[in-house]
Amino acid sequence: MNVPIAACFVKGVVDSISDAALKATLTQRFGPIKEIEIHRQKACAFLEFERVDSTRRAIAASLPVNQGGEGGVRIGTSQDGSPVPKVYVETRKERNERGPPRGGAANGGDNRRGGYRGGRGGGYSRGGRGGQGAQAK
Repeated sequence: MNVPIAACFVKGVVDSISDAALKATLTQRFGPIKEIEIHRQKACAFLEFERVDSTRRAIAASLPVNQGGEGGVRIGTSQDGSPVPKVYVETRKERNERGPPRGGAANGGDNRRGGYRGGRGGGYSRGGRGGQGAQAK
């Protein structure tokens, strides 16, 4: 696995996963963490381990089972038999390596300013009571 840097991206950081549990599990399983930045509103985190080898092992554990991984990294334990949340560690991509943003623009796909196209358009009468296009009696 070609992982050149110790920085990685963590998906699936849901509200039920505490900051402390995330840090403790990743440190215990893979090694010391140099820096972590959690973004709850996007359910993700940016993480840098102290060693590249730690990053490689975390990414390998996140691979699907049929590719030799664990299908994600379980965070915490369940006392009552409920499912334990998993996170998925991936290589961190630079801005120029990422795809376009998901979700369309609110103005119909036009990402430029001034998306409101205005009015009812027209050119013909739809029947109605008077106004433009109405027939005189």
